[in-house]
Amino acid sequence: MAAAPRVSFRVEACQQVLAGGSAGLVEICLMHPLDVVKTRFQIQRGRIDPTSYKSLRDCFKTIFRTEGLFGFYKGILPPVLAETPKRAVKFFTFEQYKKLLGFTSLPAGLVLAVAGLGSGLTEAFVVNPFEVVK
Repeated sequence: MAAAPRVSFRVEACQQVLAGGSAGLVEICLMHPLDVVKTRFQIQRGRIDPTSYKSLRDCFKTIFRTEGLFGFYKGILPPVLAETPKRAVKFFTFEQYKKLLGFTSLPAGLVLAVAGLGSGLTEAFVVNPFEVVK
């Protein structure tokens, strides 16, 4: 049986970064409408405000009716610029830690847990300066 062709580190790293960045982008695109609705609820001034939303359904309907579909995506650029590289770092470092820990005698479950911990810590270390500025 022939061995699988060896992929260079650069190609593998690019695939991991692209996969992570894509996952971050998709996450933001799917979840941003909920963030918009949450923010609208947080800034309303209570029931005495004539523009206050009565329910989640009312909020969704009002945004769609007055602002259209793109109303749910207002302000999406900053989260995309933050989340895409954040997920790219996390995916890449997770795979690298997993590969590194594969040389140890740790059980597979523990390898995954430690790789996840390491990638989360690395992500926090890399992203924290941007969060402070934000």
